[in-house]
Amino acid sequence: MKIEERAKLQTDNPKREEQNVLEVNNISKWFEQRSSFLRPKNWVKSVDKVSFKLAKGEVLGVIGESGCGKSTLGKVLIHLETPTHGDILINGSSSAELIKKDKKSFKRNLQMIFQNPFDTFPPGHTIGRLMMRPLEIHKIGSSQKERFELCKTTLENAGLKPGEEFMARYPHELSGGQLQRISILRAMLLNPTFLVADEPVSMLDLSVRADIINMLIKLTKENDTAMVFISHDIAAARYISDKIAVMYLGRIVEMGGTEDIIHNPQHPYTQALISNCASIDLNENAEPIRIEGEPPTPVNPGPGCYFADRCSLATSKCRESYPDYVQRGNDHIYSCFY
Repeated sequence: MKIEERAKLQTDNPKREEQNVLEVNNISKWFEQRSSFLRPKNWVKSVDKVSFKLAKGEVLGVIGESGCGKSTLGKVLIHLETPTHGDILINGSSSAELIKKDKKSFKRNLQMIFQNPFDTFPPGHTIGRLMMRPLEIHKIGSSQKERFELCKTTLENAGLKPGEEFMARYPHELSGGQLQRISILRAMLLNPTFLVADEPVSMLDLSVRADIINMLIKLTKENDTAMVFISHDIAAARYISDKIAVMYLGRIVEMGGTEDIIHNPQHPYTQALISNCASIDLNENAEPIRIEGEPPTPVNPGPGCYFADRCSLATSKCRESYPDYVQRGNDHIYSCFY
């Protein structure tokens, strides 16, 4: 599927604001930094005041430099990490309340695919056992035979044939691409409402990355599963995402429809990221924008814009207060005074 076809698919899809399955409201995740007994506490603000909404079947790509908080955000969304502030609503209900009410059901509805497929599966169990165990826990299928057939059919529909042979193998007997396919299939067997894919293709060979991404697109659209796709690869995020959020030092600095972000970036950081992505053809001869220096520390980062010290447009105002979001069109927001 070409980029142009994906863009048309995104444009042709009707707006789904009334079917939001995920609402993230001002979520923060701070980690306490140990210091001496007499000194005040310091906080590492890994995720800070993040908000967005996702509809059924919608994909949000989250991009940014390493260490900007992307993976921590993914873990907070499915409660592998407990948020310090804010709330996450699943189909209008607070995730904290849903966990108290039925933790098992909550875990079934929110699934995560991790970066390294070899770390996902215990090495001492067969693929069949690893795929069938979640079905047993959540009482999917009336018998072991039915669960076996469901897993076998799922594998074969994804091109892993014959299914019986793959189910009899151990993780170390498979390639990284095969394991990542199985990781995705196992998550989707539970028919989750929401999925986090954290750099799911970054450790795989280039030859299989497109297949894995196309598999994610197909399964999320067929099952109406909302997904957050975390990546440092802007081209991959553009290919799979309906909209993109750009993170910098724990905050979303810009968010909007994928093609709008790619072609009309407003925040200086987004402009720099896109200008330096050689795999995106913008049909123009713009020079790459250089970003000098390193991101500041996330420990008590201060009152001003976190990007100010690396931004060519920054003024004293930028260092005194953090800019509110500016609305550009219906769905495009960015956090910048200029």
